[in-house]
Amino acid sequence: MNFQGLRLAVAGMGRSGLGVALAAQRRGARVTVLDEHSADTPVALSQVERLQGAGVEVITGWHGRLEPGFDLLVSSPGFRRNHPAHRDAQTHSIEIASEVEFAFRVSEAPIVAVTGTNGKSTVTVFTWMLLRAAGVDAVLCGNISGSGFPELTLTEAADASRPDQVLVAEISSYQLEWVRHFRPRVASITNITPDHLDRYDGFDDYYATKLRLFAAMGAGDVAVLNLSEPSLPRERLLAAISPECEVREFTGSIQELDSLHGQRSHTQTRREPGALVLSGHQLDVGLLPVVGEHNYVNALQAWEAASAFLASRAAETLSSRLSAMSQLQGLRHRMQVLGERGGVVVINSSMTTNPRAAQACSESLPKRQHLLMGGKTKGLDFTPLRQYLEQSSHQVYVFGQNAVQLTADSLAVQMPNFDRFASLEEAFSAATQNARAGEAILLLPGCLSAFPFENFRDRGDAFIRLAEEWLQS
Repeated sequence: MNFQGLRLAVAGMGRSGLGVALAAQRRGARVTVLDEHSADTPVALSQVERLQGAGVEVITGWHGRLEPGFDLLVSSPGFRRNHPAHRDAQTHSIEIASEVEFAFRVSEAPIVAVTGTNGKSTVTVFTWMLLRAAGVDAVLCGNISGSGFPELTLTEAADASRPDQVLVAEISSYQLEWVRHFRPRVASITNITPDHLDRYDGFDDYYATKLRLFAAMGAGDVAVLNLSEPSLPRERLLAAISPECEVREFTGSIQELDSLHGQRSHTQTRREPGALVLSGHQLDVGLLPVVGEHNYVNALQAWEAASAFLASRAAETLSSRLSAMSQLQGLRHRMQVLGERGGVVVINSSMTTNPRAAQACSESLPKRQHLLMGGKTKGLDFTPLRQYLEQSSHQVYVFGQNAVQLTADSLAVQMPNFDRFASLEEAFSAATQNARAGEAILLLPGCLSAFPFENFRDRGDAFIRLAEEWLQS
């Protein structure tokens, strides 16, 4: 897209907004950054100085309305679709684009995109690792955060991209709200379960937004589908995918599934007892350095996404990718094994911020568990998680200021091995006293972070410090 002379508004002065503004300015656009916060913090002042030094107009303390005269509004994911600026843009016939839409328009490199409710960060990182093992100059980017690996926003990656690279991007539903031409070369969805319902007009709205990942794909592009994911019926996905787009399928469950046409599925990439079959080649799951059945599914999905991008080169890179599978590294804050003491394993999964993910993570670990849970529930339905916990032998430690609300309104667990604690520290201390050899202690919040933690990274880092002190004592 030619940005020369365009008048472009960027709503939000966060990292992605900063990247968009500078990239557009370098391409000849006249850019104005609009931010509702004041510039009275050191970070904000530094951002304003950087933008103004590049010739970008900056308006802080912005009143939230958009005047006519702009050609394009690039909106931060933090702005809801009904924000007054979006309504003004539509009134004034100003095109609205998300950051990923803008990044796609400036990128010289093709994009491999992953979205979903749970597991998308892990699939994104695993795909990135496999492509790099195949000799591809892959860049990890998008909505991914706190993974422990080098991360860029999609715009930062796109701005510096070359045609011989590939951008491997995690994409959130928020980023898909204003896409029009965004067209990944390869795209995949891990699952879609209720989440962020405080932002959307119900689950169907959230679901439809996720499916926008496929909206502009066509000939030469590939959609990767998991035939055994119950939240992604094959018929519904195929209805959202252009018939010109190639579809690659894998089976993430040991139980073989029937295809749409009533035939047995014999996918070349599938889960089998004790093994993963990768493009027809068997790999013992004992060789994988990650834990949990859900991570085996993530590995299968990443394998198919990487194979789809490599296309004709998939066969010649098979050996190097198979070797890389046995060296996959888990992500920080996502079922991250911190160590073991006296036969008790400690795992940090602070990124597990909804009940569906919490149950999946717990089910993936075949041992008795001491689960530290707590935070903001987002109004989600905890009934399936409650039923699972009531039928398990796990011990639950709900911590924090929201502990009473979480247990009374959401979990209401009727089990003897259940208690509430004022803080994460108190909950962890109790868990270390109760855990026995062969068991595991997991930070598995099932909720967004709440005071005193700023976000899941802050919460996870606090848990890591507690765990390391205990493991080393």
